Amino acid sequence: MTDLSNIRVLTWDVGGTVFDWRGAIQKEVNRLAAEQNASVDVTQFATDWRRWMFERLALVRSGDLPWMNADQIHRSVLDDVLEKHSGLTLSKSERDDLNEVWHRLSAWPDAADAIKRIRSRYPIIVLTVLSWAIAVDCSRYNGIDWDGILSCEFLGHYKTDPEAYQTALRLLRVDPSEAMMVAAHKNDLLGAKAVGLHTAYVHREGESDVFPGSSSVEESASEFDVAATDFPDLADKMLT
Repeated sequence: MTDLSNIRVLTWDVGGTVFDWRGAIQKEVNRLAAEQNASVDVTQFATDWRRWMFERLALVRSGDLPWMNADQIHRSVLDDVLEKHSGLTLSKSERDDLNEVWHRLSAWPDAADAIKRIRSRYPIIVLTVLSWAIAVDCSRYNGIDWDGILSCEFLGHYKTDPEAYQTALRLLRVDPSEAMMVAAHKNDLLGAKAVGLHTAYVHREGESDVFPGSSSVEESASEFDVAATDFPDLADKMLT
């Protein structure tokens, strides 16, 4: 494993890495479907919502769509998801309410304690494409403390644009060699690695459904500085 003695700060992805978006969406859509006696593939509903959000985010990043934060993108995509999953009928206000589920995502069960352990040595700064409000609300919902939260909505660029990582580093006043990106997504880590950050991969089951290029732990061991099977394993390796 790479020598970590030069690391001054960890930048940390949260959507999918820390917060279980799929479980929260499936639970809420299951509830709505039961109320309407509707048949909905809740797993596919959640996957479509997340995947199509990133497809639309790519259009924002390219300038083909105007700048929007994640709340706005989630809400615009939701209409398309409901059109596909037509068994569920929701009014505009009900759709607005469903969009708020992104602010109530539960953390993976192994996340909070490991993050607390790692923070005993390293400052941890959230670096996310999610809105600042989502990151704050979900962190409070799960009782997880950070040393700071940077949402790309304020950086002028979204990950995985190199400028997103570079702007975060400038705000944190650290060189790329003094920072490490922690994420469950290969594309995020490769984006960080391209601008000189150290990288740590933590495996989260099911994230490859949205990010087909996601690595296994075995593959990631040769690509990234740290590769962990779960959060306790990550904490053990970071604190060794």
